[in-house]
Amino acid sequence: MTLAVEPAAEWLAGIRTLELEITGTCQLACTYCLSESGPRATHGTMTPADWRQVITDAAALGIPRVQLIGGEPTVHPQWRDFTEHALGLGLGVQVYSNLIHVAWSWWDTFERDRVTLATSYYGDDEA
Repeated sequence: MTLAVEPAAEWLAGIRTLELEITGTCQLACTYCLSESGPRATHGTMTPADWRQVITDAAALGIPRVQLIGGEPTVHPQWRDFTEHALGLGLGVQVYSNLIHVAWSWWDTFERDRVTLATSYYGDDEA
């Protein structure tokens, strides 16, 4: 199934990034997590083919960037494949990671043109 929407549609004009929650799995179990992610969560019901189609549809709609989120997106076994697919379609990719574990082999992906890495920082003092 391919989405058939005119790329110049007015409602699309302001969309700069499409957030893709590719997994609910995370190494952490933060009480403040808005997506209720954690070590026991799953990657959900969407297949890798489903996610690639969503990325393809985003490109067809003229959305310039996808953001891989979760849970922790780097625990999804295909996160780098999704990144490569998006880059191949001319999209930018932001990987929003907690940075708890970053494998050396991932830096080849993070250093690619049009790939950015983002994180949030929470201090140990509630104030």
